[in-house]
Amino acid sequence: MGSKRKRANKAVPNGSQPTQKRAKTDHQPVTHPEATNLDLDKSPFTETLAGEARKREANVYELLGSPDGDERIAAAGALITGLLASPEAALQRHLDNRLFRGLASSRNASRLGFSLVITELLSQLFGSQNLSESKYPGLTFDKVLDILVEKTTPSGHLPGQEERDCYFGQLFGLQCFVGSKILFDEESRWLKVLDLLLKMAEKKVWMRSHCGWVVVESLPQMGQDKAEETLQKLSEVGLGKTAEGVGLWMRARSCYPNLKTPAKPWHDPMNPGVLSEVARILKDNVAQDNGEDAAIAKAKQGGWNAQLHFVWDLILATFTTGEKQSKDQLKLFWTTVIDDGLFSKTASDAQKFRGFMIFQKFLQAFTTENEKLVKELFTRNLMKCLINQAAKEDRYLHRAALKSLQSIEKVVQTSPELLLPVLKELLGKYGAYDFDQRTNTKTVENLLQWVTPANAKGVLKLLRDPAVVINDNVASEAERLRQVYASYMSKLAIQAKSTPEDSDTKGATNVAEIGVNELAACAYSLQPQFKPDLSEKSREVFRKLLASTIGKVMRRRDDAEYLCNVLISVEPTAVNMSEEIKTEQGSALKAMRKLLKASKKSESKDAGASVGLALLYAITILQLYDGVPDAITILQDLERCSEKMKSKEGGSSELLVEILLALVSRQSPMMRQISEQVFEAFTSQVSSEALELLTEPLFAEENEKGYQALFENIEEEDVEMNDAEDSGSGDDVEDMDEDEISEIGSDVEFVTLNGADAADGEEDDDDDEEEEVDDEEKREADAQELANLDDALAKVLRSHRLDKDKDADSSDNDSDMTDSEMMALDEKLIEVFKQRAKTAGTKKKDKKDAKESVVIFKHRILDFIALYVKHEAANPLAFNVLLPLLEVVRTTTAKPLANKAVVTIENFSKAFKKARSDLELDTEAQFSLMKEIHQQAAKDTSNAFGRAASAASLLVASSLFADKENIDRINAVYAQTFADCQKGQVKIQGFFFTDWVNWGMGHAANVQQAPAAVPAS
Repeated sequence: MGSKRKRANKAVPNGSQPTQKRAKTDHQPVTHPEATNLDLDKSPFTETLAGEARKREANVYELLGSPDGDERIAAAGALITGLLASPEAALQRHLDNRLFRGLASSRNASRLGFSLVITELLSQLFGSQNLSESKYPGLTFDKVLDILVEKTTPSGHLPGQEERDCYFGQLFGLQCFVGSKILFDEESRWLKVLDLLLKMAEKKVWMRSHCGWVVVESLPQMGQDKAEETLQKLSEVGLGKTAEGVGLWMRARSCYPNLKTPAKPWHDPMNPGVLSEVARILKDNVAQDNGEDAAIAKAKQGGWNAQLHFVWDLILATFTTGEKQSKDQLKLFWTTVIDDGLFSKTASDAQKFRGFMIFQKFLQAFTTENEKLVKELFTRNLMKCLINQAAKEDRYLHRAALKSLQSIEKVVQTSPELLLPVLKELLGKYGAYDFDQRTNTKTVENLLQWVTPANAKGVLKLLRDPAVVINDNVASEAERLRQVYASYMSKLAIQAKSTPEDSDTKGATNVAEIGVNELAACAYSLQPQFKPDLSEKSREVFRKLLASTIGKVMRRRDDAEYLCNVLISVEPTAVNMSEEIKTEQGSALKAMRKLLKASKKSESKDAGASVGLALLYAITILQLYDGVPDAITILQDLERCSEKMKSKEGGSSELLVEILLALVSRQSPMMRQISEQVFEAFTSQVSSEALELLTEPLFAEENEKGYQALFENIEEEDVEMNDAEDSGSGDDVEDMDEDEISEIGSDVEFVTLNGADAADGEEDDDDDEEEEVDDEEKREADAQELANLDDALAKVLRSHRLDKDKDADSSDNDSDMTDSEMMALDEKLIEVFKQRAKTAGTKKKDKKDAKESVVIFKHRILDFIALYVKHEAANPLAFNVLLPLLEVVRTTTAKPLANKAVVTIENFSKAFKKARSDLELDTEAQFSLMKEIHQQAAKDTSNAFGRAASAASLLVASSLFADKENIDRINAVYAQTFADCQKGQVKIQGFFFTDWVNWGMGHAANVQQAPAAVPAS
């Protein structure tokens, strides 16, 4: 209650930007559930108010101030019709007590509704109908104007908001007089209204721009003579050298080209001779910037406003009319008024904020028709301020700078023809080649998506030239610029839009190929035009970005084709290759050409396989250029695979799966994307043996032992494994590292790489024995570590354990150590324990890395399986993946991996429903698979595994349901499992059986809905 009233914003001495006001929420319009009746009474109003008449007027004026436009129009129509049919006393009562007083109300949309009625009444009273003389002689122009002034003039000590409402009410009333177009029928009318406007503008400086706009609206009505008189009066009262005066002079000259303007303050505000003065006026608060204007009397300055003054719309209109001098005028005006004014070193933050708003307005206005004008906006001071303010979030104008950058992106999106001139300015003289890095934005990156084959050549030259010849002798600068160039080429390829093939760009079918080709050329070819030469560090950046880019652009078969064409066209002159490698490279390129040629002659399925093999050749050649050790081996495997596919010889799919697994094991997005694309092209050709090869790694343990089994092909281990197999010994745990079952959880069972587990005939006693062996190994390892520590300490302390007295050398030196010897001993002890801690940390990290590598590899395999079941859901071989998927869900400790396996089973079920056809299934094999799934379901009572097992079992059941004779056997399998559960022989979640019941009832409902269906024989 005692809080002070919040004052209106005023200009702060340092010109800082005030806090934005929040929208009012306490006077929100109330939405009525019942629709308002807009069929209002239009009968004349009475001179005095009675019961029903009072209710009628209250209702119609309530609707007149409604925020709903339809309600306002209906109320205005009823009021105007009723008032013009009413006697003079009634009309005067409404003008006096209702309409003009209502203009001072800030309730909802009262001013809009009341202005609508008043404008029409004034037009009828003093316009062509001239009802003031014929019907309402007592309502003269002067009397009506006096009523407005009387009802909207604040009196006494009113609160600030009420005073503002009164002045705005008077302003709206005067605007009604202008809108009714009655002011220039008589000589004196306009002068009276103009005097009121000027008086208001002088008394309340924050009303000056609004009053100026009312005068601007009246200019087209008054004629040239009146316009000259008006400008003369404005000049006399000192409003010529204001933002309003600039706008009025420009509007008057556009309305009346032959206008004779006053000698002062100027004839044309856009004249080069007075632009410096105009700049100081439009800048506002010039007295704070320097002392030049200290002795000059100035008009009062208004407070800072987030809205742009109307003068900027009028200035903008002069540059969008298509005049020949528009470009030169804009350059001079923008440099003088905006760059050297609003963005000068002495400009305040509020003035720079206004400059950003003007920049956005002008930029959006300069569309394709004004393409040449765009580059004139990116001037020195503006660009410097834009880069600095966008760089950090704590900068005061950070959001304004970001909004300006967003407007640049929107303009280019609307008019792609502006891309090249905008990029030239952002990266050119006043911008920065590393614009995105300097501003911490993605402006240039987002703009590159609008590159087309038509402008690609110009954009490429623009991006390339600054990185080719670098005059700066600093090597780090050359490295930085070329890394930025590599980044631009990558973004150019990744964000390129799909374009028609009939482009004008020579040597490329699309923009993406241009980017990939440039990356490959700089990565592997000598570029003599680069000065200084490309360093190995720069080439490494190009290689990494090339691999990353290829992984992101491979979406269609056409993408694979142009990538192969890029590899064929690039000469690896910057790569040192032996004769053997050159031979393999030549053979691979030759094979790739043949496959691309064959893909154009083959059917769609065979064409996809040919392109897939060519793509594998392409990325393996890249690996060869990068010096990957097994690249030659993979090329040789690819050659054998191609020969087997050509001769229709078996084993090609197994070899292909091995190659893909070898590639996808590398943690590279490019390898992942391309391997999946190639595998997708070959899903129909995958054999059961290839599928077994694909799923076998899913049984690997997620620890160092599993990592070694999957990735480390050490000859010594192979020899040991062969010796163990020859000797017939099953004890293969002697040389193993610590078992990590204790870290993962005691309720998780692990399986060996060949897929054998406890369900294959082993008993719980065997598991206990394995755990005992693992515990024994751990104890032995701990003992060995302690022994090593004892030895290290013995060497440092020159002592021995008590149980080694016999083996210890005798020592006659029993004297005490000196202080220096003790300090030296402390340092040695610290070093021993540091080494032990470092060794322990390294082992822990190795275990973690090994586990992560195995989990990631299983993720990639699940991606392959997901593609396989998506395309081959109707293939009987697809059911072979169910058990490995369930094994992953049961044994993995990585929840995302388990979730992916569950989702793969669910997607398999959905794809099978869509692709179901007359399958030739091995019924006995399917029932055996179902029983095996039921056995697996009993091994883990977790909810996730139970759901996965239930979905897998019902998927197999659905494959058998087509033959009605299998229904009894399906139910019998479930019944047996249920009976075993009741006997306590197995433990399975209850939903496993409720899912089965719901599945059966669903099929029963389908049969009932189709009684005429012919049963399967």
